[in-house]
Amino acid sequence: MADQGRDLDWDAVMPRPRRRYPLRRSSEARREQILTAAILLFGRDGFHRTTVQDVADEAKISAGLIYQYFRDKEDLLFAAIGEIFDVYNREIPLAVQQHTEPFAQFKAAIQTYCRVVDEHRGAALLGYRESRSLSRAKIKATMKKELQSTSLLAGCVERCVTAKIFRPINVDVLTYHLVVLAHSWALNAWRLPRLTREQYVEDCLDIILKPVLAG
Repeated sequence: MADQGRDLDWDAVMPRPRRRYPLRRSSEARREQILTAAILLFGRDGFHRTTVQDVADEAKISAGLIYQYFRDKEDLLFAAIGEIFDVYNREIPLAVQQHTEPFAQFKAAIQTYCRVVDEHRGAALLGYRESRSLSRAKIKATMKKELQSTSLLAGCVERCVTAKIFRPINVDVLTYHLVVLAHSWALNAWRLPRLTREQYVEDCLDIILKPVLAG
């Protein structure tokens, strides 16, 4: 993810309450607790100005406990940025499999992608602001995760093309615009106070799909 979000007003786009998923073990709950604190502090105060002790204080645990889950501060940042991609990869297939018709699958995928961004704004914005603080290897790993998640949207677009719902198009370009659509909501929803997230997606699709729909 690029670094163009560095000058954003963090308070104006703070994440909304996140969906709580069942945690199978207490260790998972502890890891989530650490990541939540790290996302908040890295985003608000910056990666380099935040210490592991700061994260521990925010999470109300010992700094030593953090090192049981993460090798170092960079590993913690990598996990914090990458968390959103793990949620995409879990949630989008669940939403898609509830439908059999390709266009319904497509809409379910983009609505879910946008919901995940909305619920994990902190992680999304952190990727824009602090990804360049990662090592080259971790940047590559983050990019790989991002491509895996966007391929879920691309697959839905391809099925719509195959079903002749969409005319033959550049699938990668449309997928890119769908990702931008979702992230624009996370960054700028405060500009559209009268719109729900769901209506925002519907209105955007109404605009961008007209040249794409077959027939």
